[in-house]
Amino acid sequence: MGSLIPIGGGADAEIQNLLNTAFNAANIKIVRTKVASENLLDDNHHLHRIAYRLGTYPIGNYAGDDAKGKWFYFLKNILKSAKHNGVLTAKSIKMTLAYALRNSTGPTKVVRVVFRAIQGTDATADHYVAPGNPTSDSDIAQLVDSTGTLSVVLVCPNSLPDQSIPIPNQQADLDVDSHGNIIEKPPIKIFTPQDLSPPPLSPTTRKSRRSKATKTRGAGKATEKTRRKTKAKKTKKATKAKKGR
Repeated sequence: MGSLIPIGGGADAEIQNLLNTAFNAANIKIVRTKVASENLLDDNHHLHRIAYRLGTYPIGNYAGDDAKGKWFYFLKNILKSAKHNGVLTAKSIKMTLAYALRNSTGPTKVVRVVFRAIQGTDATADHYVAPGNPTSDSDIAQLVDSTGTLSVVLVCPNSLPDQSIPIPNQQADLDVDSHGNIIEKPPIKIFTPQDLSPPPLSPTTRKSRRSKATKTRGAGKATEKTRRKTKAKKTKKATKAKKGR
């Protein structure tokens, strides 16, 4: 999300694109369905684990830089304790997204959520959601424009430390309730980064390899269908010939 989160050249842009795609007009419906059966945004669910399950983490190669680990460290350790205006930033993020998922119809409908980061003016402050870590519906509603786009702007005071953690796919890093019971429900992975990433382009045609593969599979199916029809016709003719004898 901008050079404000320096986790490897280009990884910041990749993260922003993944977040925007996970909450675009089509995918937000999938997230809404999931949240209806498991509230990913309650107090027992954590941002780093939510990001893992949504597939919103970088998978690109950034010259040996552990972009993925740094992103998870930021979510688990920095945003977890960040506070602004007496409000935890993680709580503001969750309540903002909960508002977006809850308002799917009517005049307050949220069509999509977009994410970006900006430079703050106080280098000693914590990260927070502009304009001041909103949590009330009335304040969050101000972030939605006339097209139904809710903008989440993260104010970043300074660059992140060069620290990382493992991918949160270990048994010990699952979300649990206050009694230690696992609260995650299948499907655990709602999206993967590959689901949310644009298809790679062929170096020769500059066209989508994914589309080409799909077309090839489609052509194969069509060819097989034609073979079956031809075989059926031949069988039918042979049967008629035998009856004629």
